[in-house]
Amino acid sequence: MLKSLYVKNYAIIDELNIDFNSGFNVFTGETGAGKSIIVGALSFLIRGKADTSVIRTGQDKAIIEGIFSIEDYMKDSLKENDIDFDDELIIRRVISKDGHNSIKINQCSVTLNYLVDLFDEHIDIHSQKDSQYLLNKRNHLSLLDRYCDNSDLLSEYKDKYLIYTKALGEYNELLNNTYNESELEFINFDYKELCDANLNVEEEMTLQDKEKRYKSAEKYITTLTNSIGLFDEDNGVKQNLKLLIKELNLDDKDIEQTRTNIENLYYSLEDEVSKLRNILSSFTDDDIDINKIEERLYVYSKLKRKHSLDVQGLIDKQNELKDKIKFFENKDVVLKEKKDSVDKLYNECLTIANKIHEIRSTKAKQLEKDIIKQTEDLMLNNVQFNVKIDKVDINANGIDNVEFYVSLNKGEDLKPLKDVASGGEISRLMLALKTIFTSLSDCVLAIFDEIDSGVSGKVGLAMGQKMKSISKNTQVLAITHLAPVAACGDAHYFIYKQDDSEASATHIKQLNKDEIINELASISSTDTSDKAIAAAKELYKLAQE
Repeated sequence: MLKSLYVKNYAIIDELNIDFNSGFNVFTGETGAGKSIIVGALSFLIRGKADTSVIRTGQDKAIIEGIFSIEDYMKDSLKENDIDFDDELIIRRVISKDGHNSIKINQCSVTLNYLVDLFDEHIDIHSQKDSQYLLNKRNHLSLLDRYCDNSDLLSEYKDKYLIYTKALGEYNELLNNTYNESELEFINFDYKELCDANLNVEEEMTLQDKEKRYKSAEKYITTLTNSIGLFDEDNGVKQNLKLLIKELNLDDKDIEQTRTNIENLYYSLEDEVSKLRNILSSFTDDDIDINKIEERLYVYSKLKRKHSLDVQGLIDKQNELKDKIKFFENKDVVLKEKKDSVDKLYNECLTIANKIHEIRSTKAKQLEKDIIKQTEDLMLNNVQFNVKIDKVDINANGIDNVEFYVSLNKGEDLKPLKDVASGGEISRLMLALKTIFTSLSDCVLAIFDEIDSGVSGKVGLAMGQKMKSISKNTQVLAITHLAPVAACGDAHYFIYKQDDSEASATHIKQLNKDEIINELASISSTDTSDKAIAAAKELYKLAQE
């Protein structure tokens, strides 16, 4: 969740600091006071590109800083990028007119792409100008799958489909490849050369170690001789350890255990020094020939340079050439074997894809009912919602093409969700969809910038209650002009603008209960009479209950 936001010299904001509630946070204020600017600052913090136009007039730089609680999904990413964290994530952005801009997470500099990826799909900002992911047809299949909760089956399918596409690619390559005699001669030559080389990854590493030792033989011999001497010589480590063990021969349980531990260390040291003796003796071994080592390493080097591959790559290439030769010699047989394998994998994918299709088709009907129920709660009583599923050729997502269709009024044909008219009705529909899908997602923060525009009265209260229900699992920030929506908030912030002789500046204040009542009365009526205050109290009580 977002714990606090600090903004300095951003647009008409001079300086402000806001602490947030974990539940439903509402923001009210007069038009032009800067409510949407605060949302803009938050949006800029987590995804905006550096733009000097946001810097307050007369200032050299703007600063936006947000403190977020650490979510489980963040931890692996932060560790992989060596970003230290405890229980908070401090994101700080500085935009300077001279071009010196920075993005930091817990004092560690990061790129904008990393920042965007960190919050991708976890913070949802909905504004009147933002069509959001719900309107995008490309997201409808994944939204349906999220509702279906079929991730295990999808994962199984994707793994199988990957194997199938790889096999299909290999088959098509074989089908389209033909080799003339000259090409085959080169293939046979390279294959024989690799076979004769008898390459082995471990051998190359061993040879490289030996070469390194023998090129520094004098240093190795001197160092090893001195080291072994320190252990073996008179009054050396070995002799002193023996004396220590003998000296500790007392009838005491604690000392006896210590003596045993030291004896074990003594024998371990004997084993390790013995290994050093073996290494030392290898430098005088008549069977070792540095010339042969270098000749063998030259074979590795020549082939690696020729094919621009490492040793494992050369081994893989050898197998690849073997398959090409086999294919040329037994083309019809190899193609049939590969085709049979591809067909088998295709049928396995299709079987799983059909299971996924059945689940999607069944759950789509339930999703339609759930969304209709949500729209009815928001007083959209004539909505029709349809999850249109068309079967398509098998692909990475299965065999389904999914798009959401909607009709908002009686007598209207169902249309793609992206084509429905804007305004109060579509805002309510979007809120209904978000009520369903936000609860199924990893979204930690949902921001609504005047999503209630164009509605009033009971509809506004219904929308406020719907946002309140979303806030049970996801922190919600909502900018509103409606008293019924504001009355549902867990925390209420009043945004206002003050003018002085030089400039205007946006300010913010968290309201207490009495101040909330007065603000609700002010929003609902042109005055704050006793009658208006009484009505605001009743509205607040109703909304909170």
